[in-house]
Amino acid sequence: MDKRSFLKTACGLGLCSCVPAVFGAGHSEPAQNNPETDKLREQNGRLNWRLNHARNQLARLMELLEPELDESVRKRILQELGRNCAKSLGWAEQYKGNPEGFFKHMKDRLGEQLAFDGSGKTITIVTRERDCDCPLVVSNRMPAYYCDCSIGWQKQTYETILGKSVEVELRESVLRGAKRCVFVVSLDGRE
Repeated sequence: MDKRSFLKTACGLGLCSCVPAVFGAGHSEPAQNNPETDKLREQNGRLNWRLNHARNQLARLMELLEPELDESVRKRILQELGRNCAKSLGWAEQYKGNPEGFFKHMKDRLGEQLAFDGSGKTITIVTRERDCDCPLVVSNRMPAYYCDCSIGWQKQTYETILGKSVEVELRESVLRGAKRCVFVVSLDGRE
């Protein structure tokens, strides 16, 4: 019996759904070793190991710094680290004078909710429920004071966008036990 006769007979008997299985439709040969794919997997494994090692090293560094530095010094250092992160990303530069455009960018990119209050003097930033967004943080290992880095990030970002100094208050934080982060950026009286 040829293939065409078999198909007519099979479909006549109501077995059409079995035909692909008989002829191997959708069946592929087992993946052969591909040197390029193997190389990429190996590189990916090394990069993941390095990232996890760097995360653990940073968490350990933060643990070691806590008793060695007074709180005001730690805050200043971490806020500068956050400012540097914001500058290096450069997201705020393209939104100078356009905070609403930046709000949309952050909502589309990270699912954050951002808005001015009724007076236009404060901006509230509410992240979606998630782990800490910093790729260097292992949330269950990083001390809560590391959030000063995020405060610095917010300050740098909004000072760039608005062209004036701002104050930032952290109201909720993943590293402090919340399921999301909430920041309030105050513009009142700052030039």
